[in-house]
Amino acid sequence: AFNILNFLGLKPVNVSSLHQKEDYYDQLINHFDPQDIRKFRQRYYVVDDFYNPKLQRVFLYICGEGECTGIRNQFTLQLAQRLEAKVVALEHRYYGVSQPFGEANLSLENLRYLTAEQALEDLASFLQFVKTTKEFNVNEKSRWITIGGSYPGALSAWFRYKYPHLTVGALGSSAVVNPIVDFTAFDEQIKLSARKSGQWCFDAIKELNSRVESTLFNDSKGAKALREQFGAHGLTNTEFLWFFSDIFVELIQYGARRELCNALKDQSHDVRLEWLSKNYQRVIRPQDYGTYFLANETYDHERNGRQWMYQQCSQFGWMQTCLLYTSPSPRDRQKSRMPSSA
Repeated sequence: AFNILNFLGLKPVNVSSLHQKEDYYDQLINHFDPQDIRKFRQRYYVVDDFYNPKLQRVFLYICGEGECTGIRNQFTLQLAQRLEAKVVALEHRYYGVSQPFGEANLSLENLRYLTAEQALEDLASFLQFVKTTKEFNVNEKSRWITIGGSYPGALSAWFRYKYPHLTVGALGSSAVVNPIVDFTAFDEQIKLSARKSGQWCFDAIKELNSRVESTLFNDSKGAKALREQFGAHGLTNTEFLWFFSDIFVELIQYGARRELCNALKDQSHDVRLEWLSKNYQRVIRPQDYGTYFLANETYDHERNGRQWMYQQCSQFGWMQTCLLYTSPSPRDRQKSRMPSSA
């Protein structure tokens, strides 16, 4: 199979051996009101292991909708190793420990500064901070490239468009740069990706979703057993179906398509469910799919479901709904067009 890292001649990096510096930058809460001078501590990381100050190359790795615990992306690090670049990463506002209002609750009032525009200004301000702070050993002639995937990939593209004078380029992997409310194209790609292992893999996923839906809405005891098996006690039937169908989506999206399909091949329904119940935690959490959990305003540095749903509902859409009736869909169409509580 084609591997872009091998194609570029990049060598694996031992992340645990890197000297990652973790620190905080005093960031403005609101970049668009000159009279508002309130600030918060925004976490950032620096990797200097490969940096050649004579070349002045810097990668700004954009962290997204979740806690940022360091620079671990192999592609970014291998590219930095090859090009002798410094890597810096900035934790996204409202995620992890980078909270504009500290450990105050995540009320709608407190979330009002969670926008893509504010996040882009965060990146621009941080970039200038690195350039003008001597300890970074970066000067005004340094050349910057932003790197991100998925939502951070979109931020990378938007940053290059909005601040062309600050960077020489941008890398955006799977960057959805357009807001889309009814995002059926996502499932279209999941369908095509599943079929790379064979039509049987797509059919197995579709059959699992269909049988689980039938259990949820026709067998109360079976529905209860399903929720217990997947540790999803707080979800309604419709929310569970949304969560369950996304297990396949997230595993395929994050590189486990072959493993998933191999686990489903020629297995009984119960064996397939057992494998999924033991592996879904790698990519998703049930609580991010339930209104009971999403309505919880309590701050927790590991939580991201409420903040991300706020961003989707207020700016982006990107609701991963099933394909139209004119095209085969991996999800069942009766209940999974949208969660009833959305």
